[in-house]
Amino acid sequence: MVILETERLIIRDYQENDLNNCHKLFSNKKNMYFLNELTTDTVDETRKNLQSAMANSDGHYFCIVNKKTNEYIGSTGYTITTQTPFGKVVHIGYFILPEFQRNGYTPEAVKCVLEFAFSEDDCIRVTTGCYRDNEPSRKVMEKVGFRREGERIKAQYHDGVMKDRLEYALNKDEFMKQKI
Repeated sequence: MVILETERLIIRDYQENDLNNCHKLFSNKKNMYFLNELTTDTVDETRKNLQSAMANSDGHYFCIVNKKTNEYIGSTGYTITTQTPFGKVVHIGYFILPEFQRNGYTPEAVKCVLEFAFSEDDCIRVTTGCYRDNEPSRKVMEKVGFRREGERIKAQYHDGVMKDRLEYALNKDEFMKQKI
């Protein structure tokens, strides 16, 4: 089991007893608005997703917990998109319950996961992205040090319209320079 820690957070592999918290997060349609394809309607759907995350066959998916109160805050993790002879390229995501947003937990958790990915999991590049109108997610990416690499105009259908998508990335050497 992977267990990562920051000053305020424990970021760890999911466990079976995380089901109710996981369902609270992924069934919240307002919170999952920008990633409605990941929204679950039933506990059984969430259980299937949780079991898949726990298998960790295509990446690492972590539960974020407040170190002091042991409260479930959200989820973060990454999926391997490419395996090269030099290391992995992965795509990261993050989801925080509404009552814990705007407390700096997301950048704190993402930075910790990036440290793990680059230092311990043979990752050489991490990508991410969001719809242009998802300002909170965009701010997290920029705060953590992701570099905006591109914009796809009217690239993805969401909520009845075609939306612009912003693409971000961070290479291992860039991340290591930020730490110095």
